[in-house]
Amino acid sequence: PAAFYTLALETGMRKAQLCGLKWLDVDFEAGKLRVIRQLVAPGPKPEFGPTKNGAPRTIDISPAIVALLKTHKSRQAEMKLKNRRQYHDHELVFAKEWGDLSRQHDVLGQPLQMNNLGQREYARLIEAAQVRKITFHGLRHTCATLLFQAGVPVKVIQERLGHKRIEIT
Repeated sequence: PAAFYTLALETGMRKAQLCGLKWLDVDFEAGKLRVIRQLVAPGPKPEFGPTKNGAPRTIDISPAIVALLKTHKSRQAEMKLKNRRQYHDHELVFAKEWGDLSRQHDVLGQPLQMNNLGQREYARLIEAAQVRKITFHGLRHTCATLLFQAGVPVKVIQERLGHKRIEIT
């Protein structure tokens, strides 16, 4: 989960966009990722759709995130190899692993359950970290605030978050 939550905080991506992110969207060498889809419906035959505003965007990611994602990809590849017959590969960056299988029809490699991420798992992390409770969506606001405090122009923050209008940002 470290890569998922760190990426959410650094990029300001929405939960559905993180759940729809595929490895082909990540450019390790350039330190960028493209947000071109979001998960609309999880399950054995997941449905993906365009981003909320319908416009794809490219986001710069830090060397620390690149390293975290490389480690995550390596761990995921190892799990796929050990569980070839059980793993349903949708080429997702974040997919169900053994600890995520809670329902009888859950399968390795399926998209993550967005509700579980937003309520159960995230709430446990907030409690363990002993920080003020915010919603998962609040990570987008935190991302924007940190960028603003760092002196990043509002127009750049708007583009990073995928807002159509700067007033939203």
